[in-house]
Amino acid sequence: NPETVSTDYDTSDRLYFEPLTLEHVLAIVEREKPVGVILQLGGQTPLKLAQGLAAAGVPIWGTSPDAIDLAEDRRRFGALLAEEGILQPENGTAMSVGEAIEAARRIGFPVLVRPSYVLGGRAMAICYDESTLEGYVRNAVEVSPGHPVLLDRFLDDAFELDLDLISDGERAVVAGMLQHIEEAGIHSGDSAAVLPPYRVSQADQDEMRDIAQRLALKLGVVGLMNVQFAIHEGKIYVLEVNPRASRTVPFIAKAVGVPLVKIAVGAMAGRSLEQLGFVSEPPVDGVFVKAPVFPFRRFPGVDPLLGPEMKSTGEVMGAAPTFGEAFAKAWMGAGHKLPLSGRAFLTVHDRDKEALLPVAQKLADLGFELAATAGTASFLEAQGLAVTPVLKVHEGRPHVVDRLINGDIDLVVNTPLGRESHEDDALIRRTALKYDIPCVTTLSGAMAAVLGIESRRSGALSIRPLQAIGRSVDLE
Repeated sequence: NPETVSTDYDTSDRLYFEPLTLEHVLAIVEREKPVGVILQLGGQTPLKLAQGLAAAGVPIWGTSPDAIDLAEDRRRFGALLAEEGILQPENGTAMSVGEAIEAARRIGFPVLVRPSYVLGGRAMAICYDESTLEGYVRNAVEVSPGHPVLLDRFLDDAFELDLDLISDGERAVVAGMLQHIEEAGIHSGDSAAVLPPYRVSQADQDEMRDIAQRLALKLGVVGLMNVQFAIHEGKIYVLEVNPRASRTVPFIAKAVGVPLVKIAVGAMAGRSLEQLGFVSEPPVDGVFVKAPVFPFRRFPGVDPLLGPEMKSTGEVMGAAPTFGEAFAKAWMGAGHKLPLSGRAFLTVHDRDKEALLPVAQKLADLGFELAATAGTASFLEAQGLAVTPVLKVHEGRPHVVDRLINGDIDLVVNTPLGRESHEDDALIRRTALKYDIPCVTTLSGAMAAVLGIESRRSGALSIRPLQAIGRSVDLE
């Protein structure tokens, strides 16, 4: 991928601007005659070339093409998890609308639907009923023709974690574990995340470490591996295993001050983790929050609602002794305002009202005035909170959008209200974006933002240079 090195001429001795296709890579291999080729540092695309390169006799360093296939092939991987007694969300595949509906009835709604072989969650969706499923499957078949559509049971109200590790084939050592701040259903690249996990018991963390290490050794991983977990109703599920570096590796490497990629490449070159001095999980000094950066301001009229399809174009890090301060730094670093006072406007789906209560209570305790649409307002008032009712767009004027334009609102918390309010919802979010009013579309994100506000109000931000975190690792 030229974008990662094209601006840094010290990174490589030779740089090819060529598409990542089998033909082009084989042409480069023929010219360079490399001692070894590494596939696991270029995202998902190189993994698809593994079988073709191996068949052409290219010396592949690190995880073998068969191990890559075992992790990537749904049926083979599902069988491995079953054999190991590891839970996985129920899933199925379909080549047509009829097959998809049949699979969804077996799995149970809601289902997460996606085409095979696409990146960034493209054309991925959560379907709550058969009619939406039908529409999405037609779309997915067009996006990836000739390949099956994948269906997974969607674990509603679960939270997700990313674990990265390095293995030399004999020993697997966890590099770090991040908990997603947004709940399941938001693409992992779009979710803010925190290292170390902030709402997961030590026992669950240890079980996830054990599962990941077992899978790495069973798959025969050499180098980096990423596992995505979900915790739902007290049970741990493996969502997927990627036998490669993930987007979280650079973040974890900076947070723990260890050159993870350098160590992984040493393992791929045949050295043991003991020789490389990486035999235990590095300690985390403080709290590190990853926040995504979105390009919404460059696209007037776009709806900034987050979902399974990835929309972020970058990320920032906030580091601090506490979660609230680390989140505040990351939020501001991503270009968002963090209001310290004023009026918060709240409007959420019926199923989110209970979970909104602690967020609203905390905002009221911080001195924010609360405003809400009728349904949310009556719920909060019944819980003893003072709330100013605000009209929806179709209910008359001045409505919520008027108030946003007039600068009467300093923070918006809006979770999708379902089809009947889709237009209202989208208009609220687009207006908030246009007038640079912070708008949070998940309740877990809202609580994190409130903790950030609380931290900012309690004093000045602490400062620590990233260089102070580094630990020397001699790999020469």
